[in-house]
Amino acid sequence: MNGWARFFLLLVCCLVTLILWPQYNRASLAFLGMYFVLWTCITILLSVLINMFAIYKVEWLHRIISIVFVVVMAGCLLYYFPLINHQTPWARLKANQWPSGQDIQEGIKQLTFNFDFVRRNVHRDANYINQKLDDGKETTTETTQEIKKIVKKQQETLDIVVEQFKPEEEE
Repeated sequence: MNGWARFFLLLVCCLVTLILWPQYNRASLAFLGMYFVLWTCITILLSVLINMFAIYKVEWLHRIISIVFVVVMAGCLLYYFPLINHQTPWARLKANQWPSGQDIQEGIKQLTFNFDFVRRNVHRDANYINQKLDDGKETTTETTQEIKKIVKKQQETLDIVVEQFKPEEEE
């Protein structure tokens, strides 16, 4: 197993944890970011050491190191990943609280985007950006009259402030 495979397994472990235990908050995501950086550095270090000492030539030792690496990485994530109510996935598994199908669906829903690129366009009412607020049919004549008065006052104020340009007369 090379460094890229370990990095891919790290990414998969993080995503699987987010899907199986969706009861996390912002602090959990900050923890996951720091966890990801730490284990990426450990992956790089392990890859350098394996290549430096040519451990990849001894296949059985290389496999044992890779298996131990994945088990320790996943175990640390499950043991320390903070959930709501100061619980961890390890504590829940220890108490026989396994993730349910509803937890998995909620976890997948939290990781998906809410934008349909295929069926959305500018002219659809379901679009998030260019929605019609109203058709204007609900405005009453009183509202229209009030708006006209406000506009007229603003126009009068503008006429007072802006003076006509008069060229200076020569003497």
